[in-house]
Amino acid sequence: MPPFEHPLLDWWAEDYDHVFIAFNPFFRVPGYTPQTAAYGPIHANRGDFDDIGELIDNPPVRENEAPEGFEIRIKERGQPVRWDEVQRDIGASDFNTFARTAWLWTLEAKRPDIDRVMAASLDGLAHYGLYPPEEDTLPVVMEPIIHRYLTALGIDDVTIWSEFRDASEEIDVAEFSRTNPPVRLEEHFVSAISCDDPKILIAWAHDGVEAFVAMPDAVRRAAPPERFFEGRYAGIDTHVDWLNPHDFFARKTSRTS
Repeated sequence: MPPFEHPLLDWWAEDYDHVFIAFNPFFRVPGYTPQTAAYGPIHANRGDFDDIGELIDNPPVRENEAPEGFEIRIKERGQPVRWDEVQRDIGASDFNTFARTAWLWTLEAKRPDIDRVMAASLDGLAHYGLYPPEEDTLPVVMEPIIHRYLTALGIDDVTIWSEFRDASEEIDVAEFSRTNPPVRLEEHFVSAISCDDPKILIAWAHDGVEAFVAMPDAVRRAAPPERFFEGRYAGIDTHVDWLNPHDFFARKTSRTS
């Protein structure tokens, strides 16, 4: 993934003309709530442990952990929920504030720029079955959407990649369909999907709640990603941490501005 200081379009300019930021959906699973079936990473505070080894050897345990095979239930029965729908449900007027709050709420981050009223409203929706977007990786509930998108592009096979690109595997696009088990890459999370013909990259960043769909102009024309995913196109000054304030890190000026 591009470093924080480089605009997305500049970083990928030699290979791709456009980057679409596809939001990982919120989702519901009929019959379950985060209170009855907790799903996703446990956000542990390192300060609560004497050393990182203790955290690794004795990870936190949730009493309400989702049942075995829950990811299969998500893929078979999960219902994606759009960010703008959640925004309306909690009465948030400004999307950027809502999106930053939803991201920080998902990561359980303690930052002063989280809107506490919105976060409390998201807690309320979770009580009634709303799961937060998955973070860092290919979301299970998003796989059928990716299947429809890649199929529309006429792609039969893609390569899936681990976070550090040290493991990869070529798979049939049909594996993303709702009728197949969740896609896995040995013991790694799937953090990127690529194809060389047509050229396309779908990648997830660490601590992110979105996919970055990088494509040449011909791919955008063949199957506009906004037909399949909720999101927005990156502009000339959009960075991988697009939900952070622009001055959160030192930035490089876009060469295309």
